[in-house]
Amino acid sequence: MEPDHLKILGRLGPFSALSETDLTLIAERGTFADHPVGTLLFKRSANDDHSHFLLRGKLNLVDAAFDNQAFSDADSVNYGAVDDFQPHRVSAVCETPCLVFSCPKTVRDSIEDLLENAAASAEGVEAETNWMERLLKTPLFEFIPPTNIQALFKCFEPHQMLAGDVVVKQGDPGDYFYVIKRGILRCEVEKEGTYSEVAKLSVGQSFGQDALISDLPRNASVIAETSGELMRISEADFERLLLAPVIEVVQDNDIESLGQAMEAETAIIDVRPTVEPEGLDSNALHIPFLSLRTHMEALSKEKVYVIRGSGSEKIAELGAYLLNENGFTAYVLAP
Repeated sequence: MEPDHLKILGRLGPFSALSETDLTLIAERGTFADHPVGTLLFKRSANDDHSHFLLRGKLNLVDAAFDNQAFSDADSVNYGAVDDFQPHRVSAVCETPCLVFSCPKTVRDSIEDLLENAAASAEGVEAETNWMERLLKTPLFEFIPPTNIQALFKCFEPHQMLAGDVVVKQGDPGDYFYVIKRGILRCEVEKEGTYSEVAKLSVGQSFGQDALISDLPRNASVIAETSGELMRISEADFERLLLAPVIEVVQDNDIESLGQAMEAETAIIDVRPTVEPEGLDSNALHIPFLSLRTHMEALSKEKVYVIRGSGSEKIAELGAYLLNENGFTAYVLAP
């Protein structure tokens, strides 16, 4: 196990809240392996007693209809293990050289136990510092003025949760932005009667911003797996203290001067779901918002991005927020 392997593993949702000691313990119970292009990581319909986490590279996931879906190391941060179903629903083939961490599914239970113990023991000043520090370390806070940060923590209100509580329900309108102070939650998406877990959330992580920014219904349910405490702020406070400093609108004829001022190459990303050929700028990238998270690994943090969307749904604002939250520099293109 190389030192950077542990660092990469620690960024993934299931492992990010573990202490360095616990993370090392978990890592020693699995294996890190480099796989060349074309390697079949696992086959559809096969039973598998291991969970697989993509740390570097890109996979092709092939379903029963032989449709391909890309899965990148950026997806691992959001979704955790690759197709962690029994049996597998897809086949996974390495599109590029891949670094994969594999561990017995029983180790996943050990991770949950460690996280639950950590959440239960995080009380008082220690818990207060823990969630605040994790939140403030996100790249988003480089854009937030100190006065806003002070006001933000004054506006947060506590919200207690018990295991099984549905904190956010898919399809409901947005009302609050949440940060986890204590406890573990899972993010679950329902499609045609089938429920899929897409993320595990722990101390210092946030959720709820998509619906507040876009004015669209909640796109997933968030359910408490343990008892704990959330900190939340209203939509109005979120827009005033977090969204306003992060979202800056530029005019089309200002893009060139923006790049010159920042001494960086600019690029337009069109995040509308569908765009007629005549409506797409030849110099723009068309990445529908629902695919933006999975395409971030292909974007350069050396560039400045200008996001075009449909004004009625404020999807451009959400795209710019997401990129800024992940360490990019992004602006919104005025309609």
